[in-house]
Amino acid sequence: MLQVREQQHRQTKVLTLAGPFTRYTTTGIQARIWAAKESGCYQIILDFSGVTQVDSTGLGELFLWYHNMRPHHLHISIVKPPTSIRNHLDWSHLSEIIPIYASEEEAAGHIKLYS
Repeated sequence: MLQVREQQHRQTKVLTLAGPFTRYTTTGIQARIWAAKESGCYQIILDFSGVTQVDSTGLGELFLWYHNMRPHHLHISIVKPPTSIRNHLDWSHLSEIIPIYASEEEAAGHIKLYS
């Protein structure tokens, strides 16, 4: 089961994920992203440091979230993915559209520069 912990810092929401990021576990995360948008957030940071596996459906969900939020000016980024998860993001080419950072601070700083 995927565990999700939320933190909000000004207009940024951090979702810290722990466990498998698969077709069976990603349900409900998009609703959290929409709720963040409705509450005035303009950036969602997905902390992947605790993600243990990812499947093609999880990767597809990331792609859809990115494209669904883009017209609403909500930026999605990923931080701290383990090497094996980073490899999946690279192989699926998601790392070419969803920025990946080493830390939350780096992700937040990058968005402030380009907002």
